[in-house]
Amino acid sequence: MTTDWRFQFGPFTLSPAERLLEHDGIPVKLGGRALELLIVLVQSAGEIIGKRELLARVWPNLVVEEGNLRFHIVALRKALGDNGNDHRYIINIANKGYSFIAPVQKTSIASHGDAAKPDAGTRLPALATAVLGRSEEISALATALSKYRLVSIVGSGGIGKTTVATAAMHALYREFAGDVHFVDFSCITARELIRATVAGAMGVAHSVEDQRALEAHLAERKSLIVLDCCEHLIEEIAMFVERILRNCPNIRFLITSREVLKAIGEYVYRLQPLAFPPPGAGLTKQEALAYPAVALFVERAAAGGFVFSLTDDDAPLVSRVCRELDGIALAIELAASRIDALGLHAVTRHLGAGAALSWPGRRTATARHQTLRATLDWSFNLLQEEEQKLLRRLSVFAGTFSLDAGLAICCHDTDQFVAMDRIAGLVAKSLVAVDAGGTSLRYRLLDTTRSYCREMLQYRNEYNDILRRQALFYHDWLMLVTHRDEVFTTLGQELPNLRAALDWHIADRNNHEMAVELAAIACPLLLRASQLIECSRWAEAALAVLPGHFLGSHLEMRLQGALGQSLMFLGHERGGSAAAAYDRSIALAEQLGDLPEMLHVLNGYLVLLHRQGSYTAALAIASKARLLLTALDDSQSRFAVDSLMGVCLHLVGRVGEAQRHWESCFTGTCGAPQVPDSYASFEYHIRALCGMSRTFWLTGKQTQAYALAEETIQKARARGHAVTYCIALIWAGSVYSFAQDMERIDGVARELERIGKLHSLEPYRNVAEVLQGQVLILQGQSAAGLERIRKAVESLHGHGYRMITSVALTWMAQALSDLSLHAASLSMCTEAEAMIRHGGDMLRLPPLLVTRGRSQWKIGAISDAENSFSAAIEVAADQGAWTEQLRATLALADLYMAQLRNDEIAPLLFPFVSAPETDMPDIARARKLLDEATKTAKLA
Repeated sequence: MTTDWRFQFGPFTLSPAERLLEHDGIPVKLGGRALELLIVLVQSAGEIIGKRELLARVWPNLVVEEGNLRFHIVALRKALGDNGNDHRYIINIANKGYSFIAPVQKTSIASHGDAAKPDAGTRLPALATAVLGRSEEISALATALSKYRLVSIVGSGGIGKTTVATAAMHALYREFAGDVHFVDFSCITARELIRATVAGAMGVAHSVEDQRALEAHLAERKSLIVLDCCEHLIEEIAMFVERILRNCPNIRFLITSREVLKAIGEYVYRLQPLAFPPPGAGLTKQEALAYPAVALFVERAAAGGFVFSLTDDDAPLVSRVCRELDGIALAIELAASRIDALGLHAVTRHLGAGAALSWPGRRTATARHQTLRATLDWSFNLLQEEEQKLLRRLSVFAGTFSLDAGLAICCHDTDQFVAMDRIAGLVAKSLVAVDAGGTSLRYRLLDTTRSYCREMLQYRNEYNDILRRQALFYHDWLMLVTHRDEVFTTLGQELPNLRAALDWHIADRNNHEMAVELAAIACPLLLRASQLIECSRWAEAALAVLPGHFLGSHLEMRLQGALGQSLMFLGHERGGSAAAAYDRSIALAEQLGDLPEMLHVLNGYLVLLHRQGSYTAALAIASKARLLLTALDDSQSRFAVDSLMGVCLHLVGRVGEAQRHWESCFTGTCGAPQVPDSYASFEYHIRALCGMSRTFWLTGKQTQAYALAEETIQKARARGHAVTYCIALIWAGSVYSFAQDMERIDGVARELERIGKLHSLEPYRNVAEVLQGQVLILQGQSAAGLERIRKAVESLHGHGYRMITSVALTWMAQALSDLSLHAASLSMCTEAEAMIRHGGDMLRLPPLLVTRGRSQWKIGAISDAENSFSAAIEVAADQGAWTEQLRATLALADLYMAQLRNDEIAPLLFPFVSAPETDMPDIARARKLLDEATKTAKLA
């Protein structure tokens, strides 16, 4: 005897053996291919069947176009009344295939005509939509169930435990020969109903009244039983499951709960939120859709009837929504459901965990999933009163927190051992998350849980007291750890809580002194951690409430210096605010006689002057400072002073003098400082190495220049300080620009763009644009390169950044000349030269003069061109810039060759081609040109 199957879904009955589809007993007219297609889909209900597989199974041994498949799918949907809304049977999974998603009940029919009897497998909950981003979890659960008989999916409310469990059931359906059962306990409140509910789901007669009878029924069955939403009956279900497992050897359980059962043999799988784009990622459509949280948002927004297609412009907004909702599937679905009524921009503009609590969900969802608030109500009401109080208090933390902080701030009125047990209990109940990625455990509440509990904390008038305790704790903590090595490990983690502490101190007029102390300690640390926006915010906030007796103090001096530096690197210098802060800090350092602090601030001020294009002024101040700072008797300070002098001398074109200062830096220091450079995070060592790599190039040592530039960039990257790394990329990386090495210039530009974007360093992103413009010009795309550089320079000037303006104008002049816009090119050269001579940026003058000479040559102004090339040679020689002197000489030699003045070329080039220890590619060109000139002269 063989067994056939009959499938029931909605009002339909499908009998594959009889080739018959009925609607309430009435045959449905359906073509042969469409019926075969339906059979394949129904037999694999809940699974995704690929298009190729469908074509192969429905049209075996035939070559059929995909259009035929779509045609029959449309016919099927029409026959089933599948309108895509209330009655859904078949869905299309983009780029994957089709899936039959309606609940299916399967019954067996003996081939000799016996009456139908229920299949061992009763109806499974259908997958209403595709399960996105959970394939690894489903696979892991299947593997776990092959090894363990009890597997628990544990996670916070709304995270998707039921969805993943349902998908795992469907994946394991065949392995258990259809003997798979789903039991929903969300509406069961009495422990007495546990056994009856499971028995009913298993198809056992309702007369089963005791545990032994149920065990006897299950003893010979190989079944998978999914128990969903167990946290409110956790103890009773744990005992029930243990007994079944003990007496029924082939039964396996898959549990979903917000708390671990703690049953014998239990394997716990902690379900994590859907992956979402971290800050700075997910900025394009393609990047964003790679994250399951974004994919879910887009799928649910489109399913809601709203015409929504993710664009590159929308991708950052959707990424932020998913990030702020912590990747919680329910929260993301609820947010997406608001798109049709409010639009994406309105939802993101008013997004907040508090607002998300009340967003309505599907009418057909279980009560606990109707809103996020209902989900949290469910969990919160299961807690004991003391656990509720602790969870409310923990909502005061703005980010993650340490166990010590949680105990000190939220458990001050509780025995510490009892308090630790309660925190552990909240972790076990998935209400407090644990981050074990660092050197010590960190804890956090999801944003929605935090918002929910904070509302309750405020309602009970506890909020201000706990916030005060938090502010005092973090004030004392920062005082304690400032000089410890681990401060930088924990600073980023504690920053949200430190920010909350500062805000509380500032808001309380009686605590302004503590606010200033906190900011004065934190700002230097924030600078070293590349937290420039935070630093400027803290410094400005503290200075705004500075008590009168703190005026002129060391605290004000540090705050002003930190404010100047953070505003400078953020590009907020248009109004002179950074300069004003630096001036005040320098004056206070001199007044207080704090020479080390003056050195730190002067360094920053010199950088500001260079960024403003005031090179001569910077050198004058550095020279005065050097005399003033001779009283500093430590090697670190001498290192810093020499580094500063080297930078200032180099940029005004005194290459040899600058090199001697940098070489002096490394004398007796083994090539590197042994302690951090300064509270302001200026890397004197890195800056000196950058200067030396440029010097190697300018003095004809390309191999050494490349090696040191690469080493310097790697060292700067290893420092972990964004500004230092960007400075190394620009300054050491300029060696590649000198060499016109397009591949390396492009690499530097891309990295500079990445770091600038990540740390809100807009001027450095504009510098990256200038570098990309250079590459375009070198590639022959002069118009595109010109426009790219023009826009970048305009933006840089808006930020008060003029440090590379002369370089940019020189490249723009070259591009204009390449486009035969010679008058415009010469005009730009005149503008650039005036800027160079006014600011003292003399090192950039020789390349500009060469560019001007080439433009003059192209319009036939031969005498002017010769003068420009000769001037470039003279200036470069005075500066000690051997390479620039060579290039200017080559330009003049080219001119002489074109004018048939070959006898004048040898005296120009011979000193260079005979120079020892040079590995410049221009030397090869010089030798070739010299040979050609010599041969031509002999022929003449």
